[in-house]
Amino acid sequence: MVLLVAAVEAGEPVVGPAAAERLRELGITRVSLLRDGQATGLVLEGWAFDPTRADDATRAIFPGAAARVRTFHEIQRVDVSGSRDDRRTA
Repeated sequence: MVLLVAAVEAGEPVVGPAAAERLRELGITRVSLLRDGQATGLVLEGWAFDPTRADDATRAIFPGAAARVRTFHEIQRVDVSGSRDDRRTA
């Protein structure tokens, strides 16, 4: 999983057929698009996606503006389950 964060100046992300095909080639199977008033975020996921190829994905989604996009790599994943009391009553 990788999170791309682009300032408004980077422009609109491109997620059309050509970009989708490039993302598929990179092993990305899911893209979540997030936005506030200052930035756009994209979460890229895929079981075959190698996060070291995030720059290739960035160029596919933000052509010509890759230098304005920050890349966040996952460093830890924590799964949260119900409380102990919830598990005892189930």
